[in-house]
Amino acid sequence: MTAVTPSDEPGSTPEAPTGLQETSQLNRVHRELPAAEQAEIWERVVQGAGERILRLVEMDFERQTEEHRQWCLDQIHQRRMDLANLVLRATGVLAGSAGLAGYLWVAKYFVDHGAAVPAAGMLGGGIAAIAAMVVRTQNRKP
Repeated sequence: MTAVTPSDEPGSTPEAPTGLQETSQLNRVHRELPAAEQAEIWERVVQGAGERILRLVEMDFERQTEEHRQWCLDQIHQRRMDLANLVLRATGVLAGSAGLAGYLWVAKYFVDHGAAVPAAGMLGGGIAAIAAMVVRTQNRKP
């Protein structure tokens, strides 16, 4: 008995979305069973052939069910990873914004207390460092 792959099924296309192929694979098990007359002929030729065929079909169905279950677990895991990525990015934006606000607050403090030259040096160096950090972050390869 040969297994029918999605590309061998009539009407299937290689461009079909994965979800549609998985759905058709779960339903294809019953189409693989031989006709009753054919099973009787096989049973006469080889004792236990019918049971072996049914066992193979059941094993194939269990494998497909397990693959689908694993696919569902993978999708749940991917959603959790996406949420963790979102939280980490938001935390980075908040921490960066707070650091920049604190940096500007210290520069304003210098200017308010008559130390404009250190404030200008601090602002110039800080702007260069922040610009370098932004450029480096955007040019980083994933």
